[in-house]
Amino acid sequence: MTEELMANDFKAWVDQADMPKGKKKVIMAGLKLFSEKGFEGTSTQEIATESGMSQATIFKYFKTKDDLLKFIITPIMENIVPLYVVEFKNELENKKANLEDLIKFVVHNRYQFLVDNKEVALIVLSELLTKEEIKSQFVKMMTSRGPSIVDTFQKLMDQTGEVRPGLTPIEIMRLVVSQILIYFIQNYKIFPGRKETDVEKDLQVIETMIINAIRKPTN
Repeated sequence: MTEELMANDFKAWVDQADMPKGKKKVIMAGLKLFSEKGFEGTSTQEIATESGMSQATIFKYFKTKDDLLKFIITPIMENIVPLYVVEFKNELENKKANLEDLIKFVVHNRYQFLVDNKEVALIVLSELLTKEEIKSQFVKMMTSRGPSIVDTFQKLMDQTGEVRPGLTPIEIMRLVVSQILIYFIQNYKIFPGRKETDVEKDLQVIETMIINAIRKPTN
């Protein structure tokens, strides 16, 4: 598993990985169904039907449904997300000290990351609160990678000179992340099929709302 390929696309990695075709079909079926119906809402029979494999074949490659979920989640949490965090941090560092441009970049960049990895993102978001192993992996990743993002974000916020006094970088990031996640879930779980032009307008509204909430008064 090369980091470069994994960072580009988990599905591309599965397609090119050295493993039996049947196993690939099971993985892709699990990815699709877990993201659409949730882990608990997906049966092994449904995975078998979606993949075109028998349940016996599924259990040949994965002893349990949990093992299949772990196979999907672990490389994402340990390889893809950390690489994206580093890339995001590097891009942040090159941004100009302008509040409007900075918030626009963060909103668009993080939303696009969720869209590019929507199946896994939906699985993680749905299982994060119920599965301790996934929660532990997520906390571990955020503990090791999060502080560098916060430090970079704080420096940029300070450089703009536009942020309302009393707001911490954590509070601002919490506001930004919550808005992006809610909108992502809305588009892919509640009201799917939103047009690209409408999404762009919606993101602009989110950006304006965040900027108005954190920008210090001009008078």
